[in-house]
Amino acid sequence: MNRGEEMAHDDLVERAAGLVPRLRERAQETEKLRRLPDETFRELRASGLLDLFRPRRHGGLQARLRTAFDVATQLARGCGSTSWIVGQLNLAMWSVCALPEGAREEILGQPDSSIIFALLGRGSAKRVAGGYQINGVWPFCSGSRHVTWFGLGLPVEDGSGGAAPAYFIVPASAVEILDDWHVSGLCGTSSNSTAAHDLFVPDRRVAPVSTVFSGDMISPDLTGSPYRCPMVQGIVVLAASCALGMAQAALEVFKAQTEGRGISFTLYAKKAEAPVTHLLLAEAAMKVRAADLLFHAAVEELERGAQGAGAMDVELLIRIRTEAASAVHLCREAVDILFGASGGSSLALSNPIQRIARDARAICQHAAYCLPTNLEAYGRVMLGLPPNLPFV
Repeated sequence: MNRGEEMAHDDLVERAAGLVPRLRERAQETEKLRRLPDETFRELRASGLLDLFRPRRHGGLQARLRTAFDVATQLARGCGSTSWIVGQLNLAMWSVCALPEGAREEILGQPDSSIIFALLGRGSAKRVAGGYQINGVWPFCSGSRHVTWFGLGLPVEDGSGGAAPAYFIVPASAVEILDDWHVSGLCGTSSNSTAAHDLFVPDRRVAPVSTVFSGDMISPDLTGSPYRCPMVQGIVVLAASCALGMAQAALEVFKAQTEGRGISFTLYAKKAEAPVTHLLLAEAAMKVRAADLLFHAAVEELERGAQGAGAMDVELLIRIRTEAASAVHLCREAVDILFGASGGSSLALSNPIQRIARDARAICQHAAYCLPTNLEAYGRVMLGLPPNLPFV
């Protein structure tokens, strides 16, 4: 980063850190609502943290991948669900920049527009005059209660007798948001399913998923990070940032709750003086530190790749994904250690460490962070075999 970029980076991270106390105050409310409170969304919008990847010519900040990662990490210190949504909406705006010009400008031309993409739909796309008629249901639409557009994925004929996934860009007012996000972790992300019923989508708002992921249609004036980073890896890394912030928050909470407490059914009147406390806290801290190093190494590789003239090699791309998955699981392991050492009082819904533990486990359940899948893929490419993943 040059000096100007560093100053912009630091300012945005400070804005995120400034929201942490209020996010902590509203964390329980966010869980109960199963979406972000209106005040939280207004504050995020006013802070500019929802416009990190929006191009400057459309009123955005055009920030770097590292900045978005550090912003989302800070927000996760206050509320994991809030951080997840901020990460998802910024990533989706990056994908908007990779859409065909007609769809791209239609979305970016609307002030405060936002979108979420859902690749894994169950439904059909029928070719009709001027476009497609789609029907289907798309699960896990994070931020569904807060966006103005949806990008819904369905297979379409590819012209050679096969089928390939495409995104169908539709206004939020045209779809049905199902009330089915009743879960134990990341409860406030409003990751509801979305349904479309005989919905017409004009050709200008249809884009092959492969075209979006390639970034080939991104405007030439959008250079560097994130726009020239490999998109799949960028998505996997940035979306995981909330795991790091939540693990850091768990360390803070554990240390604060250790003060002035003993350990029941032992002779330790002060928990802070017990060797077991020292060992567990240090073990958790080292896992968080290791995750931090893995994450930022991955971000650095991606940003370096954005400055290069050619494509990054497959082994490096798969390694970055595997680093992100490994870091997510290190964060969850750290949180589990701290939660397990927090005693019965940690079960209270008012105790943030139990929510962090549930949220950290929820991230690990995401298919992108399935560690055996990523390890297998990385092992394959290290031995010269092709990766067994649909998107690299």
